[in-house]
Amino acid sequence: MSAQTRSGTPPARAPRSSDKAAEPAAVPESSGGNVYPGPVPIDPNKVARKQTRPIGEFGGNFGCGFWSLFIPLCIYYFYGCTVLDEGNLHMPPWDPAWWHKLWYELPEGIAIRPTHLGFWSYVAWVGFQALMEAILPGKVCEGVKLKNGNRLKYPMNGLLAYFLSHLLPAGACYLGYFDPTFVWKNMGALLTGALISTNLTSLWMLIDFGFLWKRHVNDPEFEEDWGSFTWKECISDFWLGVARNPRCLHRWLPKTGGFDIKRFSNARAGLTIWIICNWSYMAAIYFGCTLKGHTPVCEETGDFSRIGYSAIFVSLAHWYYIFDYNWNEPAYLTTTDIRHDLYGHMLIYGCCGFLAWYYPIAFMGHLSGQKKPLNDNNLYFGIGLGLYIIGMFLFRVTNIEKHNFRNFAMNGGNLAEYKVWGKPVEYIKTEEGSYLLCSGYWSLARHFNYIGDMVMCIGWTVACTGPNHGFPWIPLSYVVYFWIMDLHRLWRDEDRCERKYKKDWHAYKEKVPYFILPGIF
Repeated sequence: MSAQTRSGTPPARAPRSSDKAAEPAAVPESSGGNVYPGPVPIDPNKVARKQTRPIGEFGGNFGCGFWSLFIPLCIYYFYGCTVLDEGNLHMPPWDPAWWHKLWYELPEGIAIRPTHLGFWSYVAWVGFQALMEAILPGKVCEGVKLKNGNRLKYPMNGLLAYFLSHLLPAGACYLGYFDPTFVWKNMGALLTGALISTNLTSLWMLIDFGFLWKRHVNDPEFEEDWGSFTWKECISDFWLGVARNPRCLHRWLPKTGGFDIKRFSNARAGLTIWIICNWSYMAAIYFGCTLKGHTPVCEETGDFSRIGYSAIFVSLAHWYYIFDYNWNEPAYLTTTDIRHDLYGHMLIYGCCGFLAWYYPIAFMGHLSGQKKPLNDNNLYFGIGLGLYIIGMFLFRVTNIEKHNFRNFAMNGGNLAEYKVWGKPVEYIKTEEGSYLLCSGYWSLARHFNYIGDMVMCIGWTVACTGPNHGFPWIPLSYVVYFWIMDLHRLWRDEDRCERKYKKDWHAYKEKVPYFILPGIF
């Protein structure tokens, strides 16, 4: 078998006219037919890169540096509000006495000062997740075609890993090796440990895949816009990223062509710990954990009456949200996260330092911080549950509809026979070969799939308040953040698509005129 036909993978790039003719790489006997690197060796000094990445996003160097500092401070603030103020907003937010209490006066673990336990616990968790992704059985799926012509391979073992991620801590708690209220007692240190580890990872990405990009030109995921182009944009590169699908351990994992760091970070390391944190917060409610003075106190025996319907609903809704992702794991390979987003601090901290901890803090952390358990809000719970069901339905059916259409087209299906909602599919085939769906939910608005997520989080927030409790400021902060993030992503996506598809995008906008809300916007 020649190097250019390895496992049906198309050539990463054609030799340029300025390059000398390259001899096909030999197939290592131990590779089992998988060639790495390949398909042909590339001279790093002859690679012609193109700066096609966005420049100046998020305010350039100044803006990216600001967000790198401001967002962790916001997470610390909201965490402090749940621990010190029962979820009420502390005013003013910059009160030095309040921050002194949050850092110095609270007990170790609950305070936001770092601890060895907080740091290494999360490192061990990430290592456990990485090991499961690398060794657990599961089918291997190909992602969408990259700019270089390759389609990367991904292990689809997320569902098994998700259940094992529950089994291990549950078993450890049952056998007495692990405290079920560990997260409640250590969240402050976990926040800081995650901040340290994600900054170190972001520096690794910037140095290894940015400044030292030539080391990776023969990696199957290398693309023409990889790496740093100028030191003047180093802070922006740190935040936004310099590579789209950085991988490591290529030789050790030939079945998938390496370990995809971004997919792992986005999907495994952060999402699952969010759910485990929720269960630990529920355990804290069950055992009546509270701060008496500045001492954490939990009852020796639990009481299920402390756990209201809202805590059960929120925890199960979040659990199902991640279960549903893992059940439909291949669909994630066609999302913007994988196809287009670069892997920098925005995603690294966003998934492993922000999502992993702020998401549980915003809801279950808020509920666990209430001195009076939230178990008397049946009306609010019912409204929240109804909104969630509507949102979850829209989220799933819209994304599956597009995923099925893309897969059918990508695999050479006859689109003349393809139907959506019982009618022949309408679409626009772009000059560069993509298919823009204009039928079903995708005829209502160009980004209608985001409506489900935006409705779901409102449902969670409504369920986190009641007639005898204060306004749910911390859950509402999640709604504000999520809506801003989604709308900003949509505007970025619109700009990227207009640059990529040019006149085809204008034709698509004429066919589907609404941005996100049919008939309104």
